Amino acid sequence: MMKNKFLRITYIIIVLILAITAITSCGSSTSGNSNKVADNTDAQISDGNLGQSEATTEITLNLPDVDMNGKTFTFLTSDWPGEAVWHVTDITVEDQNGDALNDAKYTRNINIESKYNCKINEINVPSSDDATSKLNKSVKAQDGAYDVFVSRMQLYQNLGASGTIIDLHNLQYVDFSNPWWDQKSVESLSIANKLFAVCGDITTMDKAATSAIVFNKKLLADYALDNPYNLVKDGKWTVDKFMEMSKQISSDLNGDGKMDENDRYGLLYQRDTVLSFFSGGGDMIAKKDADDIPYITLGDDSTVTAMTHILESLYNKDSCFNVMFLPGDFNVGMNTMFQNDQSLFMWIRMINIVPLRSMPTDFGILPIPKKDETQDYYSSDVNSWTGVCLTVPATNTDYENTGILFEAYAAESSKTVQPAYYDVLLNGIIARDEESLDMLNIIFKNRTYDIGAIGMYGKLNEILYLPMTYDLNVASYVEKRLPTAEKDIQKLVDKINALN
Repeated sequence: MMKNKFLRITYIIIVLILAITAITSCGSSTSGNSNKVADNTDAQISDGNLGQSEATTEITLNLPDVDMNGKTFTFLTSDWPGEAVWHVTDITVEDQNGDALNDAKYTRNINIESKYNCKINEINVPSSDDATSKLNKSVKAQDGAYDVFVSRMQLYQNLGASGTIIDLHNLQYVDFSNPWWDQKSVESLSIANKLFAVCGDITTMDKAATSAIVFNKKLLADYALDNPYNLVKDGKWTVDKFMEMSKQISSDLNGDGKMDENDRYGLLYQRDTVLSFFSGGGDMIAKKDADDIPYITLGDDSTVTAMTHILESLYNKDSCFNVMFLPGDFNVGMNTMFQNDQSLFMWIRMINIVPLRSMPTDFGILPIPKKDETQDYYSSDVNSWTGVCLTVPATNTDYENTGILFEAYAAESSKTVQPAYYDVLLNGIIARDEESLDMLNIIFKNRTYDIGAIGMYGKLNEILYLPMTYDLNVASYVEKRLPTAEKDIQKLVDKINALN
């Protein structure tokens, strides 16, 4: 009880300090000493910044005080088959149950429904394929069944190009420069200056899909390894340093002469780790030009070299274990291995933090390592498969009320849902390790979205499947798919430009 009280007091103090110097941008840190990363620890988290959710309560909403006469806003959401951790629970809850995050969502909905005399409704389906099918049928039938679609990120581009969802700039009263909208998503997710999707404080699933590294503090001490927090702050937390430390931990625990799930490793990783480390090094499958048009960047000598180096590092079977080979739900399996002290490091997305709270051994959290020491920032990607974004179906033409709902719902979420969500992270990590707060600041301040991974141009994003066969032929993989990727972009842009 005393520890929780201390944590909450500490958290409040941090928020008050940060409120004075509120930072509303979640872009990358500016250049400085090439050997020391710019200090991001005064950042705030609310789609990029710790504490911003509470700090932003002082911003006055410029919204009309309207009575929506009982209007129902129906959100379409989808789960993720086979992986229970990715079930969407962001919109509606049945009742208060004493869980802080559940009750925060309940309070948010009650406050919005009461203020505007409206109703928040949700239709949840088992998979994103189910959701897309229902959305397409609804738009084709013009039945107006859904007002908001909480889309998995890889869906929104084609939905936008086909006219199934709208350019969110059409919504009235929404100010995407406000801090309850993720500024990096506004910048990164647009195409040809049309914003079909955005991330913000309404959802937590995009935060849960943000990548990071956790480490076992007992193993770190047992092997007398360098303090990774100091490495991060000194700008020396690189892929090579990370792998060097990983190699010192591995052990054939049962002495059977082979390395499998019963042994100890330096790193537990997933397929998605490939693109996460690629993004962590400042590279992406695609970026955008001055006209907001995507272009492929994976394929030049530097990016092929970077990707090959990442794969070579991960393919060391003595020090790195691919958890995708575990039977059943690998999320459960990898957490079990990590909690059994079978790995120094584990690549995660934030959703994997909560199960670790019961871990007997203390652990800490770190940003994704940099490519090298000349890189003056850290970068943690939002996973394009499991991350979600907000979209509006084309059948919803009530831009006034929907815009009011978007802005008010996001602002209310910043006051209720996001603080509760970050308390889960804070109590899960900082109760064990207060230095992790600095790391969380760096991670959330430097979130990135790879438009190429999201767009799946030429299926270049499927390069992450190479670790399933330990294939190293990156150049050949890219060369075969590059022409198709460029055609995919051109078709996408042509369709978007042809929209009314």
